[in-house]
Amino acid sequence: MNKKSILKWFTIGVMGVGVLTLTVLFANSNNAYSAANHSEREITLKDSAIKNFNIDTTKVKQLYRKDLHGNSTAVSQEMKTKALVAFSELIKNGDTKIGDYTPIYFFEGNNVSIAIKHADGSMTLTKFDISEDGIPIKIDAQSKEVK
Repeated sequence: MNKKSILKWFTIGVMGVGVLTLTVLFANSNNAYSAANHSEREITLKDSAIKNFNIDTTKVKQLYRKDLHGNSTAVSQEMKTKALVAFSELIKNGDTKIGDYTPIYFFEGNNVSIAIKHADGSMTLTKFDISEDGIPIKIDAQSKEVK
């Protein structure tokens, strides 16, 4: 190989590594940015639950599914775990179906209300008492057609 050929391959290699590095950097920064934000669908579901069930947003902490699995400090790890156990109770009791949307959680004191929009156009809000250890206690369940 002559000098020009070696220089050509070296240049192509350096450019390839540069493009790969930029791609990885931008992909990672976009993922980090999007993880901090909630999707439009989640925000729409939260707003719909607040409107349909007359939830007083000054009394509740609104959390998304990501918040329960992530590093959010809006509620304690114990409360997050209890809310997830309450959601698993909904699944176990058949209150969720294939095609349901991501749940939205509303914390108020020792209670968590879980709003789920169903594929048939209805929405349910199920309230649990999570003050005790063990399985959360279902307090109330409401279902409405989404406006």
